Amino acid sequence: MKICNFLLILLIYFGLISCSEKQEKISLIKEDNLEMQMIEAYNEGFEEFNNGDIFFAAKKFNEVELLYPQSIWAPRSNLMAAYSYYSQLYFTYAIVELERFLDKYKNHPNTDYAYYLLAICHYNQITDEKKRPRTNC
Repeated sequence: MKICNFLLILLIYFGLISCSEKQEKISLIKEDNLEMQMIEAYNEGFEEFNNGDIFFAAKKFNEVELLYPQSIWAPRSNLMAAYSYYSQLYFTYAIVELERFLDKYKNHPNTDYAYYLLAICHYNQITDEKKRPRTNC
């Protein structure tokens, strides 16, 4: 009976611990000037990229593009979002970002880099033929 009570208390304890609240990063816009908001979001995205939180970094880079799509920072932030996904081997997310970049900014000077990164992402998704199982036919 004591073992059942102990297991019940242990189960309740682990249930309460697993329901504890985790700290979540929230994106806040602090500046009044739109250009300052955009630069601040880009810098936050770059800082989070350097810290290794690529999903939040990509979110901040996409926020830059949403805030001021006509600026010179919008295509840069789109490429940085794609590169942040690529750097952590999330190739499908990187491909989506790169295709959006190539669709939106056809005449941008970094279009060749976007094509290069897109080709690398597709290349990395190819499975090696040596890993394919053999069939006896």
